[in-house]
Amino acid sequence: MIDVIIPCYNTEKTLQRAVQSVLNQPELGTLWLVDDGSTDGTLALAKLFESQVPSKIRVEQMSRNGGVAKARNWGALQSDAEFIAFLDADDAYENGALQVAQAIFQFRPETALVRLALKPVGIAERYSQHPNFDYAWQHMRMTCGGNVVFRRSFFFACGGYPQHQLFRELGGEDGALGIATTKVSYVATAFDDRGVLHYCREGMHAEHLLDAILFNKAREGVTPEKMAQAEAVTQSICNQINLLKSSLNTNNIGINPVNLTWE
Repeated sequence: MIDVIIPCYNTEKTLQRAVQSVLNQPELGTLWLVDDGSTDGTLALAKLFESQVPSKIRVEQMSRNGGVAKARNWGALQSDAEFIAFLDADDAYENGALQVAQAIFQFRPETALVRLALKPVGIAERYSQHPNFDYAWQHMRMTCGGNVVFRRSFFFACGGYPQHQLFRELGGEDGALGIATTKVSYVATAFDDRGVLHYCREGMHAEHLLDAILFNKAREGVTPEKMAQAEAVTQSICNQINLLKSSLNTNNIGINPVNLTWE
């Protein structure tokens, strides 16, 4: 079974669609709705869903708004499932999406995470009609946080989604973790199968990435120094995993007394 985590911040207009798409997945264990200090009716709606389907839905409430990374990580901490998926509250699964992920984990047990297809719905023509759109959208599929299914132990080995203040300002925690995983693990992509419907709107985070790739338009506030900080976060995730690999692959198993000599 796969637990699904949806971070929710002022998402009352789209949450029902997302929740219903999750409940349509036979592979669902528990759906965790993590309210991140919403100021609209999101929390009340989430609790209504919980009361209607108490066997499948659990609601967690953050004490104050802490950002999507913290909300996702908190949801992952509540789960005890072997596999966890993250879905954004304004997106939706296609029927059979989690079946794709479950089959990959079953037949390719070395898989650390699965990236499902990410299908844009209602995207602006200035993007969709661009000759390099497919190339740009590939970056979205590989760095988005809403189309992934993790082996939970690997997710925590990475430290979860980075909560650095830089990402609270500019976003990009999805990309920092996503890039790191491709450098240290087996990432399975299922881009030609059932996956996630990504409902597009003006001002969505994806626009920053698409504008940068397709129109060479840098996001305001993104300086070389901040890019270097983001890259350092990615590298720290890689270093953490590589150190873990070294400790797990050692032949020195068991208790090993160590004597230190101090000068």
